[in-house]
Amino acid sequence: MQTEIRAGFGTFLDDLPKALYLIAHVAFLGIGLWLWATANHSAMAHPGALLLYVTSQVVFFAYFTNWITFKMAVLVEQMLMLAMVLVIAVGPV
Repeated sequence: MQTEIRAGFGTFLDDLPKALYLIAHVAFLGIGLWLWATANHSAMAHPGALLLYVTSQVVFFAYFTNWITFKMAVLVEQMLMLAMVLVIAVGPV
């Protein structure tokens, strides 16, 4: 019996330097802070929820410094995004 090993889509991204991802997440962090600052002066019901997005970007910096694994960074990021959506949808609990 022969087992076929197939690479998942996106493996080409593994060849890109980590610094490129760091630059992208710095940009995402800046955009998140800008959105939060803008939302504070708008009619958005819970602008503080956007700080959960900002925090998710900081978590990725822990990955870039090898303090946590990529899977842990993604897991925490997804939990923070779920919390953000819940706060926006139903309000702080």
